[in-house]
Amino acid sequence: MNEDITMEIKMGAKSFPGILDLDQGKRIDENQILELCTFINNRLDCADFRMVSILRTLYAYDELLTPETKKIMEDTVLGFKYWMDEPGNDSMCYWSENHQILFFTCGYLAGQLYKDSQFSNSGKTGIQMMDIFRPRIMAWLKHRFEHGFIEWHSNTYYEEDIPPLTLLIDFAEEELQEKATIILDLFIADMAMHSFKGLFSATSGRCYEEQKRNPLKQDTLEINEFLFGQRYIQEFDYARVSSNLYLCKNYKIPSVLKDIANDKSESVIKTSMGHDLKEMKQIEKEKGSETAGYIQWAMESFSNPEIIRNTIKMYRRYNMKHNEFLGDFELMSKKWMGFLLPTLSRILNPYTDGVAIQKINSYTYKNDNFILSTAQNHYPGTFGDQQHIWQATINEKLTIFTTHPGGSAFASNARNFSPSYWVGNGIMPHSVQHENISMSIYKVDQRKGFLEQKRQFFTHAHFPQSEFDEVMIEDNFAFGKKGDVKVALIGKELLTVNPEDSSDLIQKGKVTYWICELSDGEESFEDFIKNILAVKVEFKNLELRYKSLIVKYKGDFSVNNTIVNTEYERLESDYGNCSRCDDEISINFGIKTLKLHFDKNIREEI
Repeated sequence: MNEDITMEIKMGAKSFPGILDLDQGKRIDENQILELCTFINNRLDCADFRMVSILRTLYAYDELLTPETKKIMEDTVLGFKYWMDEPGNDSMCYWSENHQILFFTCGYLAGQLYKDSQFSNSGKTGIQMMDIFRPRIMAWLKHRFEHGFIEWHSNTYYEEDIPPLTLLIDFAEEELQEKATIILDLFIADMAMHSFKGLFSATSGRCYEEQKRNPLKQDTLEINEFLFGQRYIQEFDYARVSSNLYLCKNYKIPSVLKDIANDKSESVIKTSMGHDLKEMKQIEKEKGSETAGYIQWAMESFSNPEIIRNTIKMYRRYNMKHNEFLGDFELMSKKWMGFLLPTLSRILNPYTDGVAIQKINSYTYKNDNFILSTAQNHYPGTFGDQQHIWQATINEKLTIFTTHPGGSAFASNARNFSPSYWVGNGIMPHSVQHENISMSIYKVDQRKGFLEQKRQFFTHAHFPQSEFDEVMIEDNFAFGKKGDVKVALIGKELLTVNPEDSSDLIQKGKVTYWICELSDGEESFEDFIKNILAVKVEFKNLELRYKSLIVKYKGDFSVNNTIVNTEYERLESDYGNCSRCDDEISINFGIKTLKLHFDKNIREEI
């Protein structure tokens, strides 16, 4: 099949419009269900997204289905491959954070639905499937309670994490229901705290061009609207996998989370989630090799020196040589290469190291007029992939951010979309933020990586001129005004407008910096420009000074001559404070508090 067609199908409908009619007790044209079954039976990547909707339909609406369609769906469920250790060759992605909970949930609930049947692919009974997948679900849920989300603040992949949780909440046994509800609360709390005018616009572990440049393309937009009430669209699309949330019968959003999402007051939210690769050995000691392996692969880390030997162990264990995503590891899987792999990885410096989604320390400032969010000191100078380092959002059409354009290491259409011109970074910057100012230093002359395409020696900003009321671009300054909000973007070198895209400001150089400052003060646009131009910007020996802020590339960040600690606790905010692995998490707003205790299955709003 043509690769472009395959990608189009893969990114297509993951549910079906008629599922709403079924929920209303109506019969439907069942061909839309059969199309999902065909996709699943072909074991195309993202088949697990479709299986969620098939299972909900079988659990909730089977009496409205014809025997013929129900039989096809049953055969699809019994014949599916639910994990890498089951028979069959395919190129499904199993390992990212969202795919893991999707596969685990589908395997468990399929087993529960057909307890006494034999699954034709795995050879297991339904009860055996439940026994296999229940501990995997529990480990996934508990780790998210303790350490947060690896694909942090993702306005793409949170849409994929939420549906399997709703299936557990509606159809699993009581303990899984309770624990899934707690984790769903945490996903929604993260969205609520980082929401601005109904938009989930923040630094992110995985984010794509459309969602960055046009917030109305965010995959979580409808979820925000369903949960929090802000509206940009007329009706929900039940062909999206998020329809499983809209149809969920046993989840009610805590009112405190709605209040946080609609809070217009000035606030700062600091979060820390995920892991450094150097933590993996300790995680393996504490949680065992299998769970550590799942955490490593949820981080999308494969070729990095710290974990490459474990990658090959898992590659052999699951016989992944036919998987399109991982087939390139076949040469490295030879036993004689075992002890050489970490050294070989360091020598080759593979460009694919940038795929790893490592620990985030995010800083977000928002008020009623804008939101600014930055990944603090996020592995500067390393290769990047889909990590979105900083962004300012003024409304649903106006976002500002910078990147260093990269290029994929792969020719395959299934893998060649990141990093790219606007997605992620070829080389990651040293970025920091304090309140309404974000600063980034890019040094893109590092050693070339194995599989890296031609390195670009410029950085650029998304600065949509047509969306501002007023704009002025001169030398290394760009200014914009939208309503009461004024924006200054300052570069080290001359800023030039891309003749093919007026939203694209290009700054050439192997070492560049960008400073973004936003203001909603009462000063006029002219006075704002005048005041910014009067500020002396100093950049020497990779140290950038602007107003009271100083950042040294790969060094300290200080505000008012005081060094700032950018290593945060799990959550530091007016909405709650907690550390990693705390037994209890409390989320507060006004007089309301949501208390969550994973081990004791406590979920209480007071």
